[in-house]
Amino acid sequence: MLWTEKKHFCEAKGDPYETDRTVQAKRCRLFRTAAILMGGASAFALSPALPDEPAPAELSVTNAVSEAQLRSALSKLTVTYDSEAEGWQIDSPYEEASMEKASCGLYPYLFVTNDDPTVYLSLGMTYFGNKKLDMKSVRVETEDNYYDFTCDEEFIGGYDNDLKAWFDYELFDMDDETSWLNEWLAAKSVTATFTGKDGSTKTYTLTKDNLQAIRDILNAYDTLLGSDVSTARVVLRSLVK
Repeated sequence: MLWTEKKHFCEAKGDPYETDRTVQAKRCRLFRTAAILMGGASAFALSPALPDEPAPAELSVTNAVSEAQLRSALSKLTVTYDSEAEGWQIDSPYEEASMEKASCGLYPYLFVTNDDPTVYLSLGMTYFGNKKLDMKSVRVETEDNYYDFTCDEEFIGGYDNDLKAWFDYELFDMDDETSWLNEWLAAKSVTATFTGKDGSTKTYTLTKDNLQAIRDILNAYDTLLGSDVSTARVVLRSLVK
């Protein structure tokens, strides 16, 4: 099974009610790394039926994509290497900019393992607001469809002292659901409604930058899948920041 529950690695994050912007960003990264190390993320339920065990994609064994093409696809993104998880994390700088403005966001990221040719696609959902909201679910809506994400029972958010705002964060596996992300990109408007366990809600309309981040990650994902392992490793190593 690719994912386990977040509760196994949320306990070591310290006091969730006293934090700052830097700590919050580190928490998101730690959460993602722990998901890879322990195989963990939230279960989710969308309007179409979901497979029980989404499978990550493997890199190509042939060199269908050139080094220049892969480098171009990754140039708009941030690449870091995690020695503990033994792999590369790829995310969008738009996400960090969004957090610095205390903005809600739906930002995907990639994780590429070093020991085998596997690419993981995940979606992080961040709530920001002037009230604590312990997320129970998130509904993403376009003009044609809706997608219901069910959150787990653990609250890993807190209060950001620098931004003077409450936040919460959830992570979802999207390896088998790239079509949904593409549907959002094709829609005229995309909204996400965060619902708390107390019934409170906040609706966020995905911004131009948020949609561009999704587009950039999907482009990198598709390009990576068309690249051979040796080429991918060479490019990823050269782009690590």
